[in-house]
Amino acid sequence: MIKVEGLNKHFGSFQALHDVSLNVEKGDIYGFIGHNGAGKSTTISILTGLARPDSGTCMVNGKDATRIVNPSDLGIGYLPEDPRFYKWMTARENLMYLYEASGKKNDKGRVDEILGWVGLKESSNRKVGGFSRGMKQRLGIGAALINDPELLFLDEPSSALDPEGRGDVLRLIKDLRDMGKTVFFSTHILNDVERICNKVGILVKGRIVKEDKLSVIQKENILPIYDIETERILDKATVADIEKMSCIKSVQILDNRIQVLTEGKNGCGRELYKYFADRDIIVTSFSLRKNDLEDIFLEEVNRK
Repeated sequence: MIKVEGLNKHFGSFQALHDVSLNVEKGDIYGFIGHNGAGKSTTISILTGLARPDSGTCMVNGKDATRIVNPSDLGIGYLPEDPRFYKWMTARENLMYLYEASGKKNDKGRVDEILGWVGLKESSNRKVGGFSRGMKQRLGIGAALINDPELLFLDEPSSALDPEGRGDVLRLIKDLRDMGKTVFFSTHILNDVERICNKVGILVKGRIVKEDKLSVIQKENILPIYDIETERILDKATVADIEKMSCIKSVQILDNRIQVLTEGKNGCGRELYKYFADRDIIVTSFSLRKNDLEDIFLEEVNRK
């Protein structure tokens, strides 16, 4: 759906994008993450045909986004960070206006279907000027679906929303995936990415520093810490014995649980299992801790 290679963009003497390359496949919910000012909106402007890069290739929906005449030629849906509507119009009127402006015949049924799906059916005859930010975001997603595109770009759709509003927007994005849509989801809210995305691209100061499936990134960044729960509380002598093992750095006691910090990414799970089995210590829980996306992101930012 999206194939970008070597994208560069300058604004005067400032280089906003440095050799950005990324790949989004059909059915992905692609989390495009980075701090404010990292270059996310600049990248989206190029991908959606609203701006031109200085160099690089950018294929979107099988078309070269750097050569199109009109952004609508890409056949995509787009929700900007701050969607604007005619405040004196109702939600239905706004969508009908967009629907007819796209060249479609008057189809009240299609508009009502979208309003119902984004949860605005009961508010469809209210003027948008009185809508909350969350309601406007949902209406914006509905507007992006007017032409039933297979690929949607959502720029910070859950930013500045309360928890309920964020939950509504994330639910809609997951529903889009279930409908067979592909979503390019730009955000700086990392918890949202962990909840709904299957692939991630991390942008730091205009450079892609990491891109892969979220599960792969998390697997590659497992902390060498084991959280172990036993049937009985371990005595100090047993804990001291564990600490003497060559692969152990430290052990912390938390009631009937211990946190074991080990050497290296591979840890020493087998050795620990064997230790408990040899001493008839019943283990009720044994897990290797994973970094969350915020840990991984901050590590990449600090590295740059």
